[in-house]
Amino acid sequence: MPEEVNKTIQFNTRASRPKNAVVMIYDIVGFSGFFNQPDVHEYVPRFLNHISDAISTIIYGGEEYWIEEPEKILPLTAEVVHEKFLGDGALYIWLPPAGGGFSTVFITNLCNRLWNMQANFERILKKCVEFIPVYELPHGIRFGLARGTVYQLTNQKTRESEYIGFCINLASRLQRYCSELAFVASARTEIPDLMLSKYEYIKVVATKLKGFPKEIVIVDKNEYDKLPEEVKLDLFELLSE
Repeated sequence: MPEEVNKTIQFNTRASRPKNAVVMIYDIVGFSGFFNQPDVHEYVPRFLNHISDAISTIIYGGEEYWIEEPEKILPLTAEVVHEKFLGDGALYIWLPPAGGGFSTVFITNLCNRLWNMQANFERILKKCVEFIPVYELPHGIRFGLARGTVYQLTNQKTRESEYIGFCINLASRLQRYCSELAFVASARTEIPDLMLSKYEYIKVVATKLKGFPKEIVIVDKNEYDKLPEEVKLDLFELLSE
């Protein structure tokens, strides 16, 4: 009989049925430069944990100390089913409550909390001074948010789950699409126009998003208005009236 060959990653031969999901990917801006400083390996885990604590507050509730008037927020109403460290950021996947869909409240709260975190990232960094004696810390964080179908894969050896789906790729590309914007969400998240107007978001068309031509995205109106005109012309179009 032939000798059995050792194998690396092997998944069960059937993926799960398609599931409706919301996907968020964040990237820490300037992390590579921070990591390359002398002896910084002593502080990298604590820095990453500090950022993860802020993300945990957004998801599971707690005090948003980084906003101008800190307040305690409640947990989001959908369940995180998967989170994965990506080296200089992380991936999160939510599924809706059993028997239901994603509520407008969940999507809107998630968007607002992510936007507030990136807009006040300096306040989060100030909390690092006590335990990270390094001057050049990462200077920002970018979020990409998308919604769509995912499929669950199960590792044959570890029984751990992985997920695949176009919305994961979309969230990844959104978070790095326009460096001047730290929060970009796909309009597939289905936030009602009334809520967009209330919280001063607008829809525009991303024209150079690889693999997603003419993708309608949601951005903060004030941030978009401040973009240089050449950036707007290069990367975006306004929706037709």
